[in-house]
Amino acid sequence: MALKQISVPDVGEAEGIELVEVLVAAGDVVKQNQALVVLESDKASVELPAAFDGVVVAVLMTPGMTVKEGDVLLTIETSTSAALSAGESEPERAAGADGPDADAIDPPRSEAHAGSGLTQALEQNASASKTLDVALAPVLEVAKSQTVAIFIPDLGQIDDAEVIEIHCQIGDEVALNQVLMLLESDKASMEIVAASAGLVASIDLNVGDQVTGGEVAVRLTVVSVDAPAPNEATPLLSKSPPKSKGPSANGPSEEAAPPNSEGDMRFGQMPNTPLQDKHSSAPVPSRASGQAVHAGPAVRKLAREFGVTLSSVPGSGPSQRILKEDVQQFVKARLGRPQQVANEDSLQKPLPDFSQFGEVVFEPLTRIRRVSAKNLEYSWRTIPQVTHFDEADITDLETFRAGLNDALAPGDIKISPLAFVIKAVIQALKKYPRFNASIDPEYEHWVLKRFFNIGIAVETPNGLVVPNVKNADLQSIAVLARSAAELAELARDKKLLPGQLQGTTFTISSLGGIGGTGFTPIVNSPEVAILGVARTQVLPRYNEGALEPRKILPLALSYDHRAIDGAEAARFMVELCRQLSDVRLLAV
Repeated sequence: MALKQISVPDVGEAEGIELVEVLVAAGDVVKQNQALVVLESDKASVELPAAFDGVVVAVLMTPGMTVKEGDVLLTIETSTSAALSAGESEPERAAGADGPDADAIDPPRSEAHAGSGLTQALEQNASASKTLDVALAPVLEVAKSQTVAIFIPDLGQIDDAEVIEIHCQIGDEVALNQVLMLLESDKASMEIVAASAGLVASIDLNVGDQVTGGEVAVRLTVVSVDAPAPNEATPLLSKSPPKSKGPSANGPSEEAAPPNSEGDMRFGQMPNTPLQDKHSSAPVPSRASGQAVHAGPAVRKLAREFGVTLSSVPGSGPSQRILKEDVQQFVKARLGRPQQVANEDSLQKPLPDFSQFGEVVFEPLTRIRRVSAKNLEYSWRTIPQVTHFDEADITDLETFRAGLNDALAPGDIKISPLAFVIKAVIQALKKYPRFNASIDPEYEHWVLKRFFNIGIAVETPNGLVVPNVKNADLQSIAVLARSAAELAELARDKKLLPGQLQGTTFTISSLGGIGGTGFTPIVNSPEVAILGVARTQVLPRYNEGALEPRKILPLALSYDHRAIDGAEAARFMVELCRQLSDVRLLAV
């Protein structure tokens, strides 16, 4: 047995050497002359081959890192026969990895790259002998470990999220379900947790990074059953390289955490599939999570020059290998797409310099506020909306609600008027299903939804959030009250799951606890209507010929006039008011 290090060789006058690709991973069996890594200088790209057969024990560098002569890239364990094939003498083999000097690696000559400055340096100079640290002895057993990648899950309809906290460091030993990273989207905070116990091998994201789903967050080294406990390998793994945002450093043999494995995430069971290039006009063949992109150094260099993400390019070569022609066709397809010309009227005008009139203070908008502003502007610009006003007499409903609350046990959640409004809205939606639908952007068909996920607007310190009550039609009034209260609490604590923000079919915005006699809510695309509820007032009304004080609830229905006509909106509101005025109808 022998333990050898693969180091950056003498590169002569080359400067700024970058490790652009690592082609193997820990545990891989490699053969002599098999390419291990791809190095690129200012003059050439070259694949560094293995000088012998063996097993990769550890990968110590990640793509994107700048390296220099003598930097250790890999550690490989060789057998006696492999050592002989590499030209190792008997005394050298007797010394082994624990001897005073580790074996020097002399890369074989590569005719394919002859003539380049970096390759000539590889041919003329052998790397200097390296001294092995005694602490690397446990490395012999690390070959039984595997690298597990923790991915950012698919965020669904959320455009992106920001990394706001990282709770681990390279070399840390983490437990199952331990929080590794905290994300903040436009409407919620989300925790990324460890899918298994292990050691942190690398952290691929930094605080402030924007993610959209599919990115690798953290890589863990998980020791198999036959291998020693993770803390026994700490002397090696504590020397892992710093953070890198480059592509996967561990090639095709790296195992990705199962997308729906327990502990993989705490914000919904969504597939951890990498996202496709949003700018590509053609569908891209999907690659499995952690699967390597097969491309040569020249192709990768061409892709970097064009700013193309190779994972988005379909490969036409053997085993989906990406060729230069594939990159060129991808770029042509991108350039051939019609460009949207910005309307001059839609451009935001810059603000005047207010400081000339007095003191000003710049306070940054919260992430939720920024995203909400963009969504509201989009809805306002794209939806021709009309607001229909009406009022409901809820005197009997309030009497009934007060009796229900008096009968509740101490500590039970009080039944709010919102629960009755949700129930009445569902009854009206069942009678007029187009209010629970979406209209095709090409105006060819309706998308009628046979489920009722009722969104409720919640005010938070960071802005407005709209979670939804799933399958609200299957819940009683008491359960609806509890569901709405729990969602509001989660929203204020920024603990909503992405799934609780997605799939809304109709939204209710209630200001009843604050005040106001009416307002015009903005339709939330792709919904076609939204109900605004103001504060209940005691007003004089005739009841069976007698003037009485009655409790009146102001209502405002904003609707997409492309999908809903004024007469339909009026009928919907009449039905809604009828349901609220006679509480017995809500039991039907």
